[in-house]
Amino acid sequence: MLNTPIVKIKPYGPHILPIYLTEPLRIYKPNLNRNLIGIENRGRTIIYQWINLINGKMYVGSAWNGSQRLLSYWTHPPRPSRTGREGGSVLKRNLAIYNSIAHYTHDNFILSILEDLGAKGSVSKDHMLSREQIYLDLLFNKYPLLALNNSPTAGTTLGFKHKPEFGINRSGKLNPMSGRTFTPEFIEMQKRNKAGVNNPLYGVVKSPSTIAKITKLVYVYDAENMNYIDSFSTVECSKEFKMGKDTLSKYLLNGLPFKGRIFSRTKLHKN
Repeated sequence: MLNTPIVKIKPYGPHILPIYLTEPLRIYKPNLNRNLIGIENRGRTIIYQWINLINGKMYVGSAWNGSQRLLSYWTHPPRPSRTGREGGSVLKRNLAIYNSIAHYTHDNFILSILEDLGAKGSVSKDHMLSREQIYLDLLFNKYPLLALNNSPTAGTTLGFKHKPEFGINRSGKLNPMSGRTFTPEFIEMQKRNKAGVNNPLYGVVKSPSTIAKITKLVYVYDAENMNYIDSFSTVECSKEFKMGKDTLSKYLLNGLPFKGRIFSRTKLHKN
């Protein structure tokens, strides 16, 4: 059911009144309430809505762990990490909601929590996505021109359409493969069956030294004193420290500690 705006929030200038897709449970001014966002949504499975107060555009999302997801919308200046790489920002990803926040800044948005589904793990992810879908249907049916979601389907890019320029930039002479001719031998090589015994590496046993060269190692250190703990393959590291691959990748990139450990692709100690 559609509700009229329940709170008149115009924090910094001549902004429009926010349109909520339902009566929110919690409403935040993002930068002002950033700490509160982390505290009140920690470990909560939520459905949330970003609202641009300049143009009225909206984004609906769901989060298995509310604070982790919501705080990921903030960007930090790149800085060298212990891994020697610079920290990244989710706002650099080329998606409508990130582009909008990066352009208008958090000060020109309102963040609302539409539903709190309970503690993380108390409901299934399928149920979470089904609740998100209700609001996506409302958004795309009532306000299609205001949608910042790339897809009308929760948890997938199903239904997402590229802009016309996407196809134009890859057609005709703009396609890097345009006008190229290939020899019959090359075409046959591409088409031939490479499975099983037809695979040139079929039955080849890699030596321990070869396996060591192609295995990407993760070096683990104590975050407090940087003492070397051990090295693991990516899969072994995820299992040993009970973290998902995405979580491991994030901490490898930003160099920040996780569960009292520092994870690095480069060796930070002397043999």
